[in-house]
Amino acid sequence: MKEEARAAILDAAEQVLDEKGQAARMDDIAARVGVSVGTLYNYFEDRQQLLAALREMRGRELLALLDAELERGLQSPYRARLHGFLRCILEYSQTHFRLFSLLLEDSVRRDASREEELDRHLTRWREVALRLEHLGEQGIQEGALRPEDAPHYPALLLDMLHGLVVRQLLAKQPVPADELLAPLLRCFLEGAAPR
Repeated sequence: MKEEARAAILDAAEQVLDEKGQAARMDDIAARVGVSVGTLYNYFEDRQQLLAALREMRGRELLALLDAELERGLQSPYRARLHGFLRCILEYSQTHFRLFSLLLEDSVRRDASREEELDRHLTRWREVALRLEHLGEQGIQEGALRPEDAPHYPALLLDMLHGLVVRQLLAKQPVPADELLAPLLRCFLEGAAPR
């Protein structure tokens, strides 16, 4: 029951953040979920802890979606699976666009004590990279990827993807996943040189 209440608080927090942005207060979140502010503070010491929990929850959800996407496409060729994997990340970032934009703003504003936050972020990206590494093995077997550069593929692709997502967040202009997928896949799989 406590986990369900915590999840409800986090969902309400995202709704309030979507509506009010950085002006969202703990009072607003408590009112949205229908609890007292004191009850809210029983779950989270402060706004930063709540934001960290929200980031963690959404990160776990994304990993679960990626795992489901990889499982669903097990019998598909590498290119189709890579397309599905990237689409999953892009669509998830669109679904939670306002939240991720606010989290990025918040992290830029708070430069102090970022080491622990950075460690959590890097751990999550390592988990995503591991999934891409396994997917890349299929790409090598099918001849879609060169084996000699395999250790670099997850980082290269994730950095390209990360750059596209962060650019949208900073510009506060979401771009549909389909508009990003084609150039991302083309540049990764075929390079940027003219054909």
